[in-house]
Amino acid sequence: MLTAHEVDCLFQLGQIDHCDGVIVEIGSWKGKSTIALARGAAATHREKVYAIDPHFIQPEEGYLENTQAEFFANIKRGPVDSQVVPMIMTSEMAADGWTKPIRLLWIDGDHRYEPAQLDFKLWEPFVVEGGIIAMHDTTRKKGPKRVLWENVFRSNRFQDIAIVDNITAARKVGKASPAARLRKWLTLALGGIYIAARKSRVPHAKPLGRRWRKKLTVQSWLPLVVFIFS
Repeated sequence: MLTAHEVDCLFQLGQIDHCDGVIVEIGSWKGKSTIALARGAAATHREKVYAIDPHFIQPEEGYLENTQAEFFANIKRGPVDSQVVPMIMTSEMAADGWTKPIRLLWIDGDHRYEPAQLDFKLWEPFVVEGGIIAMHDTTRKKGPKRVLWENVFRSNRFQDIAIVDNITAARKVGKASPAARLRKWLTLALGGIYIAARKSRVPHAKPLGRRWRKKLTVQSWLPLVVFIFS
């Protein structure tokens, strides 16, 4: 359920090595994001990816599926199994007793507001200053979108917003400078304009939006240029 641009974004995020800590993934499903993160980490700092997922979807979430076997098969085929620490449990269970500092927190679990908010509140305190928090489905799912607005966009503790397809990432800081806050809101405003243009029926709006996205970049913490939307 990841686009090619999102996979590349996670690969780049996995390479970030300007701060200490491990990589924590909340929601692995069948391992596509896990592999991208682990390959990125292997290319630079070789830090482990802690992949948290109970791999059993409850009936109240819409359907019944156990993805554990496919997950293990895929990370072995990756091959990144030596780079990954599977944690077959819920996010809340994994957070109980957790002490490791985190350089990258990737949240892609339950997209309903309450579970997504709980994931953020449980794990954000472990993200070191300079570390990255990234979330999936932040432009199309109400839960993650609301969590971002309440905890990241309205906070002065995050800056350098990057948006790639349905991934939004931000760098955690002690306190963002006025210039950083201005860049953050400019990024969000331009991203909103692009979404509106993409959804509109105005002639040539989509081609124009594509040209905008190639001009709008965030380069301060990604190893390579990341375009705002893809």
